[in-house]
Amino acid sequence: MIRTDDHAAPWRTLWLIPVSVFAVLTIVATGGGGDDGGGSIDDIDPGPVNLLPTYNFFLTNLSDDNLLTVQRPGGAIGVAFTVSIDIDGLLANTVDISVNAGNEVTFLSYVARATSRFDLIVASGAVNPLEGTIAVTLTEDLVFSAFGEPPTSGAFNVRIPTEAINVTVVTGGVQLSLNGGEAVSYTWEEFGDLFDDDTQEVWLRRASLAGGSIEFLYEYFFNVADILDELEIVTLSNPLVESCDMFTGSPPDGVLAQGELTVTWTGSGELSDGDDFSWEFNQCWLDEPNSNIDDLLDGTVFLENYTETVDFDTNTLFEIGFGGLSGQPGGVMFDLSVSETIEDNGVFMINDSANISGGFTMIIQSP
Repeated sequence: MIRTDDHAAPWRTLWLIPVSVFAVLTIVATGGGGDDGGGSIDDIDPGPVNLLPTYNFFLTNLSDDNLLTVQRPGGAIGVAFTVSIDIDGLLANTVDISVNAGNEVTFLSYVARATSRFDLIVASGAVNPLEGTIAVTLTEDLVFSAFGEPPTSGAFNVRIPTEAINVTVVTGGVQLSLNGGEAVSYTWEEFGDLFDDDTQEVWLRRASLAGGSIEFLYEYFFNVADILDELEIVTLSNPLVESCDMFTGSPPDGVLAQGELTVTWTGSGELSDGDDFSWEFNQCWLDEPNSNIDDLLDGTVFLENYTETVDFDTNTLFEIGFGGLSGQPGGVMFDLSVSETIEDNGVFMINDSANISGGFTMIIQSP
């Protein structure tokens, strides 16, 4: 699967968000997996599965509540801190896709549905006015008309016991109001910059953090969704090793000039329900075109308890993902370090970094 836009994230604040952590892989939809009882697998290869133009997708916490967490050692706000995302029940969404003659999938747009909610748990090793639990609830559908761009409409609410912040998407940015007060307007860039600016009022920084966390969560879902249709190829070339981008100048101290990505499948035979995969990044640098800020990845992403259901009467994909929606084990688990690199006259340096741990379950389903 691919996306229609590879621009840098417009809400990039706390989170160091790779445009696509799996961008080095070439992806061609293949199909495979289990049977939903609507038919049987016979000796005739039905060919690539049929895909619908719209799918629902759902995100939940891992069964052991190992929450998706970002730990940042410092940065502009001056103290080390962590932010964990605790999903309340499940986040429900839809995504529109197109499929070409080669069965290659392109993500077109998506909607994060109203009433979905998660809590942000902020902790640090020093006095931090943002510390505590922040509840984020989508009060209107957030409509993302294009990937790599902010939403074109929608609203969400950000709450702590003493305040309620309303964030409403408007043309070119957002309007924010505190406890029903007068709304103030910000462009998307201004909104993203609020979090790291400790001269701003704390409620404004909380709103910015919530916006960044929404983007972070969905960015990492789509990073994994990008490679779902690569898995069949991985089983044929196990392990699959790909070179990452090569530094165009002198790499940061102690960093390889060209790292690599290794994809390992722990199953055997054919791709089946319950299979596990690991994506190991060894100093994998992703060169973002037209930007002097790029991403360096080191660590592993574990994809456990693969599930895929095909209606073999119509050869149509019904469900695909990792883990389950009712507390089943498995899901997407991160043990990943993400660093930003910047270039100065051909010499690259690490500018900022974050560690990502925990994860989520994800299921894509026919509507």
